[in-house]
Amino acid sequence: MDKQELQKKVGQRIVQLRAEKGWSQADLARACNKDRQSIERMENGKVSPSLYSLYEISLVLEKSVSELLMI
Repeated sequence: MDKQELQKKVGQRIVQLRAEKGWSQADLARACNKDRQSIERMENGKVSPSLYSLYEISLVLEKSVSELLMI
């Protein structure tokens, strides 16, 4: 798996977990103190989120980082 494919898979996982909570991108962004465009870029695999960003997202989604990375 190359970097681009990994970014897309992590993004899809974020979308899946966010949808399970019934949240919009804006809801997730507010909960993480990020802007919606940052969440959108992560979900679309356009950027490689930092480990800390993944940690913040996992906290607000009430999942472990390992659950977030189950791809």
